[in-house]
Amino acid sequence: MKKQFLTMILGLMLTGGWAISQTFTIRGAIDGVKTGKVELQIREAGKMATKYSTGLAEDGTFTLSGKVAEPDMYYLKIGDLRGMIALFLDNSDITVKAKSDALMNAEITGSATHDAYSRFSQLSKAQNEKMRPIYAAYTEADKAKNEVEKKKAEAQMDEMEPIQKAEKMALIKSLGSSPVAPYIVSSISYTIQDPAQMEALIAGFGPAMADSKYVKTLKEGLVKIKLTAVGVVAPDFTQNDPDGKPVTLSDFRGKYVLVDFWAAWCGPCRAENPNVVKAYNKFKSKGFTVLGVSLDRDKDAWLKAIADDKLTWTQVSDIKYWDNEVAKMYGIRSIPANVLLDKTGKIVGKNLRGEDLEEALAKLVK
Repeated sequence: MKKQFLTMILGLMLTGGWAISQTFTIRGAIDGVKTGKVELQIREAGKMATKYSTGLAEDGTFTLSGKVAEPDMYYLKIGDLRGMIALFLDNSDITVKAKSDALMNAEITGSATHDAYSRFSQLSKAQNEKMRPIYAAYTEADKAKNEVEKKKAEAQMDEMEPIQKAEKMALIKSLGSSPVAPYIVSSISYTIQDPAQMEALIAGFGPAMADSKYVKTLKEGLVKIKLTAVGVVAPDFTQNDPDGKPVTLSDFRGKYVLVDFWAAWCGPCRAENPNVVKAYNKFKSKGFTVLGVSLDRDKDAWLKAIADDKLTWTQVSDIKYWDNEVAKMYGIRSIPANVLLDKTGKIVGKNLRGEDLEEALAKLVK
């Protein structure tokens, strides 16, 4: 019995069910700076909030101590220096070493939790480096109106997307019940539209992560994924058009409808708009239409983008940015995004862009 009890205790400690330390201590050394305030911040409700602070010693060192309720992403702000030091903080003894002109390259040791986050950070950086020349080629082709090179770049993006997603999934699996795993899933959840896949990921975190705020958010998102999965009737909604007149989705029954989430400030959305215009003009005579849902917060900018991009279909918005009620209902966390509905209002496709949208419509519209 004693052996079983000790085994259980050790298991809880290793899986994160119990923290080995109940407080954290951060000992830092910033090369190239002698004075200034050190603030430990976290993002809350879209804004940075300072939780602990101290001053730098003349030799650039500092010590911060405290307690976190659960491991989470924090940031160290050093005086007026550019950038911040990202730290996935748990209750551990942590050492931070950095140069004043390169805070993002700080060396952080002492925390297995942060080590796990570093693996994700390094993977993301490597993936971004691979994508950078492709994005550059697309931008140049777009400026030059070179459709051949644009399509070539788009094909490269489409090829890389599942590869990079698989790399992140493999990392998540290798992390097991680390507190970082649900954080990573949360950061890429907009790419996961299969309810079964999301359920499997959440189950893989284990009971030790049940109270994680990221797991709770993922569970809330799973509900929305199920509500907007391919094969179900799209949730109905009403929102005002630019003239303040209410528009209801179910009023479009009998038509094929693309519910298109976008915004004037969203570069990728504006780049995709010509493809949506092309599809609309090609299939509008066959009962197809688009209902644009804008995540703008500036009405004038929204109206200007509608005119500039020649978006002649119905548009709605509540001018609440990411708090757009329809976007939240549909679990939208990145744009452009869309759902394609058949004449009964059932979702038959999601996030269709460019040629994929035209191909889907060619099969659907009779």
